[in-house]
Amino acid sequence: MFDDNFRVCFADTSFGVALHQRIRYQVFCLDRKFEDPMAFSTAHETDAWDDKSAHFIVQNKKTLQWVAATRLVLPGAGLQLPVDTLGAFDRKRLDNPEVPVAEISRFCIISNRGNAPPVVEPSAGIDSEPAPNSLEAWGIGPIGRSQQFEVTIGMIRTMVIFTLKRKLSYCVFLVTDAFARLLRKLGLNLQQMGPAIEHRGQRTAYLIDMRETALLMSKKSSAVRAVYRRSKHAYSRISSVASGDTVDYVSEFAPDHSLFNETVFRDTVLSPAESDSNLCERESAEVEDSRLPMEQSG
Repeated sequence: MFDDNFRVCFADTSFGVALHQRIRYQVFCLDRKFEDPMAFSTAHETDAWDDKSAHFIVQNKKTLQWVAATRLVLPGAGLQLPVDTLGAFDRKRLDNPEVPVAEISRFCIISNRGNAPPVVEPSAGIDSEPAPNSLEAWGIGPIGRSQQFEVTIGMIRTMVIFTLKRKLSYCVFLVTDAFARLLRKLGLNLQQMGPAIEHRGQRTAYLIDMRETALLMSKKSSAVRAVYRRSKHAYSRISSVASGDTVDYVSEFAPDHSLFNETVFRDTVLSPAESDSNLCERESAEVEDSRLPMEQSG
């Protein structure tokens, strides 16, 4: 089960956001070559939406390495989402064009293929320190193909719980046809919200009803239902996971403040304050008891 092997951390510190950006740089600039690495001199892939986004990073509990990341760009009055600027999201297709919609973006997993580094186990007798901004220094490492499916389920659960806690019911996701097929296989009911566009290949915007997602995914598998029932494990704050020494060590790689406004981030993303990732009692009962089906076969 996902919770036995991994944990999702909500980036509530500058370290967490910077770690997220370092993972993105590895995947989107080096591995996939979607972005020009020369445009990011600090080896962190950044953009103008970072200070309006909730960032999540997945940690392998056994190796303590950071293996995946995604973020949720939160809606705001008069604010466009990335998918809006690309002309991929036709809001006229919404039943209520005024309904707030968040965007899932920068969904990435460090794989053990291509340029991804091998898993580095701690070794005694090695005195040399890793390069300050290397993957080893950040504790970033890959996972195998079989674990990527498990991590995808875990990250989707995180998006569901986080959005429902903030009274958001819908997310838009710009994905390739191949990833859309995977999401449908998991049980997501994707509603096309615009034409396919050219953006790092052909991609299409789909609307996801987050409550319906929990229901449909749980119908697919009793194991997935169990994952949703453990809502308190959906994510924890990275400040409660990363050690103080680690935070101090990487603070020099804080996000590029020409793009990242920490005050805006804290006012828009970290509010309301949370003590854990549980839904409130009323919402938890609604999601776990009313919305989710009874035990289903595999």
